[in-house]
Amino acid sequence: MRWSYKTVHYELKKEGLLGSAFLDESEMELSLNEYGRAGWELVSVIQTMDGIIAVFKQPLAGDSSALFHIDPIAEEEKSPPPVLEDFEVIDSGEELQEFNDEEDSSPDVGAIRIE
Repeated sequence: MRWSYKTVHYELKKEGLLGSAFLDESEMELSLNEYGRAGWELVSVIQTMDGIIAVFKQPLAGDSSALFHIDPIAEEEKSPPPVLEDFEVIDSGEELQEFNDEEDSSPDVGAIRIE
């Protein structure tokens, strides 16, 4: 299955200049519910220095496997087995012997001589 991902940053809010930072929970809850109704699934929440990052995912629009469960074993049973063509079997012993005879005709090629 293929997924589409979305990240949303919820920033901390401050009360005044020297006030403490806080997260508007009701605003975040409304936002999370909106994404859920739109088909996004919350998969992770990451705390940062200035807020929270929410990670959502949803199936890609063109991915039909998200809508229907496809059983790979059943799909294999439906498809016909591959057809193997008949091939002529050649005795490789004769060809190998011919190849070795050709190598013997030029003894200097590929030979290492230590004196």
